[in-house]
Amino acid sequence: MRSFRTRALAAAAVLGLAAVIALILGHPSTALVIVVAVLVAAGLAVLVTAISSIGGSARVLAGASREIADGQFTVRLEAGSDDELGLAYAEFNRMASRLETLVAETSQERSRLTAAINSGPDAVVALDRESNITFASAAVHDLLDRDPGEIVGRPFVWMMPDAEVIEGLRASRERGESSSYVIERPNRHFLRAIITPIVGGGAWSSLVVFHDMTDVKRIEQVRRDFVANVSHELRTPLAAIKSVIETLQSGAMEDSAIARDFLERADGEVDRLVQMVEELLELSRIESGELSMAREPVDLATAVQSAGDRLRPQAERAGVALAVAVGDDLPRVIGDRVSLERAIVNLINNAIKFTPEGGLVRITAQPSDSSVMIEVSDNGAGIEPTDLPRVFERFFKADRARRAGGTGLGLAVVKHTAEAHGGRVEAESTLGQGSTFRIWLPAADR
Repeated sequence: MRSFRTRALAAAAVLGLAAVIALILGHPSTALVIVVAVLVAAGLAVLVTAISSIGGSARVLAGASREIADGQFTVRLEAGSDDELGLAYAEFNRMASRLETLVAETSQERSRLTAAINSGPDAVVALDRESNITFASAAVHDLLDRDPGEIVGRPFVWMMPDAEVIEGLRASRERGESSSYVIERPNRHFLRAIITPIVGGGAWSSLVVFHDMTDVKRIEQVRRDFVANVSHELRTPLAAIKSVIETLQSGAMEDSAIARDFLERADGEVDRLVQMVEELLELSRIESGELSMAREPVDLATAVQSAGDRLRPQAERAGVALAVAVGDDLPRVIGDRVSLERAIVNLINNAIKFTPEGGLVRITAQPSDSSVMIEVSDNGAGIEPTDLPRVFERFFKADRARRAGGTGLGLAVVKHTAEAHGGRVEAESTLGQGSTFRIWLPAADR
């Protein structure tokens, strides 16, 4: 195109020179023909120039459009004139600026939405119409033990081959139905899967939200165990008292020695019921915050020594050695001395109860960072690994604890007392080798 334009301009120049020569030689008609040819050649040159300019501008616009299509929204054109071409360049630049703003706003909103979903405790999974995963939130890693980036693009059944959930997805996709299922995962891990169809979601077809139900299930189990345990613990002494009364009514009252023995048994069962009721009430008051606890500096060294002295006669009767060791310069704690000493007594009492004759119970108290740690250890029977996580639950009693009697509330009182003082408890045990219970309490400022 450029070569043709150059040739047209050259021809026009030659023709113009020929016209001048024709006029000089006295041939006006020839000169007129040559002038017309010059005009035609010049017109063709101008037309070719315009076409070339438009073609170049079109190529510039096409190139800039490709860059925008490739995501380079910062591309701009230099508008060198005020004509239609310059106006077209300016409109293109305005369009590019608007697109850049819209894409930035959309990206920001998407980032905010993704961050909000990833911040939640529930795992969110979006699926397309073929039930392939198109989005997975960060909680998928914790709840389902899957890497969100790894599962995107895979079929949902690869992540969770659960027949009920797969059927729920089919109902959501085909009939637009919502559904909910509780799924048990390995290690007693429970999830609720809520499936919802996505209306107008583009490529998305269904949304699946997984909510962790493990704690809820555990609380339900604890409640059932509580009802069963409290029923058992109440039924046993009440049945014993009822048996004593029936025996006395049937004639045992006539024998004073037998009557005295049965009355002592009944008295022991009543004491057990009273202790159970008192511990239940104390637990209830501690949990509800209704128990009035003193908030004063407590010398734990004295409290530990006092608890050991109170139970030393019991240890001697059981043939168990009792050793008390309190660290030097033990810091004080802020709290209620009576409640804290009762908690220590409960731990020592448990240790003596489950330590065989000739065994040792050791009580220590020492500073631990910004806390004071009280430790009660024994070399007794130990606790089953499956029972250890539940020893602080109210009324929970392992088989060996049932054989030893008790209400099953002592360790629950210990835990709630420690927590009421801003502390915590811990239990370690090896079956056949013994157990160690620890209480951490925040130290008071010296």
